[in-house]
Amino acid sequence: MGLLTACAAPHPAAEPERTAVDVATDGYVYGYAPVTLARTRANMLCLLPVNRLHHQSATADPTSRVVVAPNVDTLYSIAWLDLREGPVLLTHPEAGDRYFDFQFLDIYTDVFANVGTRATGSAAGAHVVVPPGWDGPLPAGAAVIESPTWDAWMIGRTLVEAQTDLEAARAVQRQYSLTVLTAPVADAPPPLPPTACGSNPDPQALAASGPQFFDELSAILAANPPPPADGPLLDELAGLGVGPGARPSAGPADTVAALATGVIRGERRIRDLVDSGEQSGAVWGSLATAGRYGTDYLQRAVVATIGLGANVPEESTYHVARTAADGSALRGEAGYLLRFPPEGPPVDDRGFWSVTVYGPDMFLVANPVDRYAVGDRTPGLVRGPDGALDVWVSSRPPVSGGSNWLPAPPGEFVLMFRSYLPSDRAWTPPEPTPQP
Repeated sequence: MGLLTACAAPHPAAEPERTAVDVATDGYVYGYAPVTLARTRANMLCLLPVNRLHHQSATADPTSRVVVAPNVDTLYSIAWLDLREGPVLLTHPEAGDRYFDFQFLDIYTDVFANVGTRATGSAAGAHVVVPPGWDGPLPAGAAVIESPTWDAWMIGRTLVEAQTDLEAARAVQRQYSLTVLTAPVADAPPPLPPTACGSNPDPQALAASGPQFFDELSAILAANPPPPADGPLLDELAGLGVGPGARPSAGPADTVAALATGVIRGERRIRDLVDSGEQSGAVWGSLATAGRYGTDYLQRAVVATIGLGANVPEESTYHVARTAADGSALRGEAGYLLRFPPEGPPVDDRGFWSVTVYGPDMFLVANPVDRYAVGDRTPGLVRGPDGALDVWVSSRPPVSGGSNWLPAPPGEFVLMFRSYLPSDRAWTPPEPTPQP
């Protein structure tokens, strides 16, 4: 520092020139979330058409492997919107005290709207989702939601208080409706490539595609023009042949080699952050920016890896733990205590919470008692004399009995804590403490 201040005419150090591999690495991180979402969409469109509601009539279980980290608190109602077909109208009934939420994500995984208990209230409602720049006719009395992209994902969640409440939750779910209102839009951009059922690339194995990853990203850019803030990086990627409708994998050999190396390095960058749990530098990593990423493409990629479709923090907060309080990896053969205070996690009067066990791949794992989460609605939990709740997490039940047992698989596992309608977003769950 003394040398710099002593110089008569100081000049800032020149930024090192970015190589093609540097740009490709950043491009992979940038494209990770939208390509993951587009692949997930392609897989699900083999089961249901666009602009059609698909209701899951049971809570998630180990067979639920379409989207990573499914919750077991709610029934899902999912639709993939293609607004080239015109605006779509969502209607829902009066929900009373039952929590529900419809979350809308653009193709880049930013949440652009919520409809439900918190955002719009429990009264019956009608909401019309329109494509970018829509100036056509709209139904009277419907609230308008403008999507930033032509393709969007709508995720509905309807609370199930207990298995005895399942049919009542389904009755509410059956009253949701989704309707396309007009004819196809004439000047819309091209659609995403058609679904090739049975041969779709794995949403969890993007790096395996090598340079072809950038072909998929280019197709997304053509179908869904990105926000202006992405311009600087996209301008750099254009120098590698990446852009709307392009096939960069068919480019010059040296460019294709740089793209291939960028895929490898970008994947490593994302996985290093996921595996280290350094999102917050603590045992519990917080997805505090979920749903609103701006140009933080790395955080966006991390969330797509461990919780694709995560909601905005005012709707729900997410904390992820891969290690115990002593820094060791969570393993089912060991035993861990989660001690929740008597007042419980802070949530709104209509809110609720849960802690769920996943395998290392972020999917549910079968266990002998079919319990995948513990929360404020779990029947039969036993509290201590002071009202505190001790949850035992292990592959073996506690010697004191299984009332408060949250089964974990043998080997490494992951914990995810969810707080719906949190009243204190800064609150952190208790650390899993190893037990003898």
